[in-house]
Amino acid sequence: MSATKSKVLLVVPFLALVPLTAGAALGPASQSSVTFDAAGPGGMKIEGTTKALAVREDGPDVRVTVALDGLATGIALRDRHMREKYLEVAKYPTAEFVVPRGNLQFPKAGAVSGDADGTITIHGVSRPAKIHYTARPGQDGIDVTGATQVKMTDFGINVPSYLGVTVKPNVDIAVTFHTKDS
Repeated sequence: MSATKSKVLLVVPFLALVPLTAGAALGPASQSSVTFDAAGPGGMKIEGTTKALAVREDGPDVRVTVALDGLATGIALRDRHMREKYLEVAKYPTAEFVVPRGNLQFPKAGAVSGDADGTITIHGVSRPAKIHYTARPGQDGIDVTGATQVKMTDFGINVPSYLGVTVKPNVDIAVTFHTKDS
């Protein structure tokens, strides 16, 4: 549950890594997916996903925003706990990653990979974050994948525990999307 929250937060930073052709303006993101993976005892794994991502330029920055109300793990009770008890979506409806455009590499003829430093905001708490990403020229734009890891407690999120089963505080976040040159 908290892991889901953390993944969502990580997803947001990945969106900010959307590299485009140098000098091109960012267009709307499509074919988007943000996934988080949390682990617990005995090999327990929790995966949560959402497609609710938005990417936009904001002056010299690229801003990636993830709406957390659509984050789902496939179990309704766990999703409700994640949204209400841990992520507190009514109070903190989005997670966001902001990266200076100058921190991004833009693909020209082939794929580029790199790490981008920016700021991720989850649960109302902003922290420095580094996202590893790959950007490839795609049909009419750029295909982007990215990954990072966050620690729920760094963002004031309680580590989820239910019936004595507690997930680990570190959550892996992966993002995939396509953005058009506009």
